[in-house]
Amino acid sequence: MRHAFTLLTLVSIALAAVTAYGVIVPGGGAKGSDCMSVFDAPGANSPPAPKAAKNIDCTDGDPSCDADGLANAKCSFPIQVCLDSTQVAGCTPNRVDSLAIAHAVDNGDKHFDVDFQALQARVDQIAPTTSLDKCTVSSTITVPLKVARNGLFKKNAKKVSLLAAGFTTAGTPDKDAMKFTCRAANGGVYGPRDLYASTFDRIAQQVFAPTCAVSGCHDSNTHQYNMILYPSVAYSQIVGVTPVTPAAALDGLFRVDPAGDPLNSLLYRKVTGNLPAGYGAQMPFGRPAIAANLQEIIRLWIIGDGTTAPASQTGWVAGTDQ
Repeated sequence: MRHAFTLLTLVSIALAAVTAYGVIVPGGGAKGSDCMSVFDAPGANSPPAPKAAKNIDCTDGDPSCDADGLANAKCSFPIQVCLDSTQVAGCTPNRVDSLAIAHAVDNGDKHFDVDFQALQARVDQIAPTTSLDKCTVSSTITVPLKVARNGLFKKNAKKVSLLAAGFTTAGTPDKDAMKFTCRAANGGVYGPRDLYASTFDRIAQQVFAPTCAVSGCHDSNTHQYNMILYPSVAYSQIVGVTPVTPAAALDGLFRVDPAGDPLNSLLYRKVTGNLPAGYGAQMPFGRPAIAANLQEIIRLWIIGDGTTAPASQTGWVAGTDQ
């Protein structure tokens, strides 16, 4: 009998772990429909207790709210979206027919965010639903710090906004929002090795993400010259790949030469403006040239340094972490 009781207790504990919540944030919709969708955000801490937390305000690297626990000029916030929640007083859930997250579609929206796109994809896996407390798998909202004019890093924030449609006793849609704020650590002073995982990661994050993987250029919607330069896919798009520019292809160039020759790499020629006839325009197109120090980092990355191979996706090439 003792063994049966122990087994039952363990099963009960396991079930409790499955159904446990982090911090439920209703999101601010109308009281009678606010249970249609809620955020399950373990790091929610603002305003502080005893008030109910509505947002996350976090210092970079604080393990109580920054999931990666590193002072790396960005905060990572794990969240889930739950539908037909029983955790909101004064609201009786019934069904959710659809849920749309703002700025989640890569259609030229200047506020498009890949984190919102990923969260929308997770929501689409569970909506529509009539099941109570139906939650997405965990998704991450990443908030990078901004750089001030003096070169120091400063706080930045993202706001997730959503609209859930369906039916509750209130009969109105549920419009929710939650703000995620990341504040600088170390007095705002960070070095390249705090910010990036490798030389290539520095190039992908500091060059490609802000100047190339943007609407109308090398984003997933436009993909000019059949090339996408989001940091997560950029390496496979450029290293050892023959360019679609006919003149450069006929001359035997790669987008990035895996053997380590910058002049045989169209990407390097594009950012430096070393372009013979037929090679097209300097990049980024219609914008200021990439800073000279970043051009040099690209050149050194392509060459490698004897320890780190040419055009390597991992490792730090000498002279690129300053």
